[in-house]
Amino acid sequence: MNNACKISFAGILFVALAAVLVASPVLALPPDPDNAALLYYQAFLSLAQLSDEARDHIGKVARGETPPDKQVRQDIAKCAGAIESAEAASKVPACNWGVRYSKGFEAPMPQMAQMRYLTFVLIADARIRAADGKYRAALERCLMAGTFARHVGDDTLISYLVSRSVRGVAYKCMQDVMGRAAGDAKLLQWLKDELAKSDAETLSPVRPLKMELDVVSDLMRMENVEKLAQVLAGFGGKASAAEIAKMADEKILERARRIYTERINSALTVMSTSMPYEQAETQLKQLVGNLDSNDPSEATVQAFIPALDKIFAQKVAIETHGSAVKAAIEILLARARTGQLPDALPSGLPKDAFSGKDFEYEKTKEGFTLRCPGKDLDIYRYEFKLSK
Repeated sequence: MNNACKISFAGILFVALAAVLVASPVLALPPDPDNAALLYYQAFLSLAQLSDEARDHIGKVARGETPPDKQVRQDIAKCAGAIESAEAASKVPACNWGVRYSKGFEAPMPQMAQMRYLTFVLIADARIRAADGKYRAALERCLMAGTFARHVGDDTLISYLVSRSVRGVAYKCMQDVMGRAAGDAKLLQWLKDELAKSDAETLSPVRPLKMELDVVSDLMRMENVEKLAQVLAGFGGKASAAEIAKMADEKILERARRIYTERINSALTVMSTSMPYEQAETQLKQLVGNLDSNDPSEATVQAFIPALDKIFAQKVAIETHGSAVKAAIEILLARARTGQLPDALPSGLPKDAFSGKDFEYEKTKEGFTLRCPGKDLDIYRYEFKLSK
């Protein structure tokens, strides 16, 4: 082959390869996970392996009991990968933890042990940012923890209660940061808008109670008596699983199912009906009580029925804390407009969820407080200390 032919052949080959490459589709990367739980699991695995003492210290910083120090900054820095994964998870709408509901009370939920740790890491990081004067960044972490609370969800009663605990820690940090940023009207308006978009308070104990009703009702059957006996024995009673199984019969279990179903359904009605808190609490306490521990059927119900009044109280308490934060934003915005705190509570603010009434408002030397009417405990008093 002469040189001219070689050049011509090389040119044809180049053009042909170029055409193939242009025509071939560009290889696209697979999409990121569309399930936030997968990213949270990565966050759990990325949390620093710290001593119990170090983790306790992070918890104290997160709760605002002690200011951030050099050590907690170093420990939170070790959790940077976990925070980044949690941040990615907060941008994914759906979250399915993969709970094996078919296993009932035996369904493993190892993620619950890590949720508290991750929450404290996120909120401790928020408090570090606030200490450095980065108030918006701190509030963004609080909002992110709020999304985490929603993602923790209400699949089970345990997950519901954990989600409310996460939300409470986030609100407390938000409450403290707002006081430091009280002079920044633009930031406060941004926070108000962000909270308005949040659906974190839509979680309810109704869904997990319905699921628990199905699980317990299925367990209270003769075909499942051995499993039922093991669960009852595990609650710390005097009788062994074998003794419990031997005593059980269809009549006892049928009556237990009926009592349990009636009481849980009544509780669901109470929690789904608008009524004064005191009235709802009284009815829920009655549903939990009045069970004879010497009656086999009622003793079985007593072992499984949850503390309905306390679960409901936690629901209302978190709603109230959220209302207090939102009301405080309006008070601080009024201060930004006039240069001073209002002498009386402005009208039209979010109300105390316990009473349905306005919060009791009081100016203090350091700022102001909002208090639930009729509640004497400090946990129902929300303090907002303003920076000088």
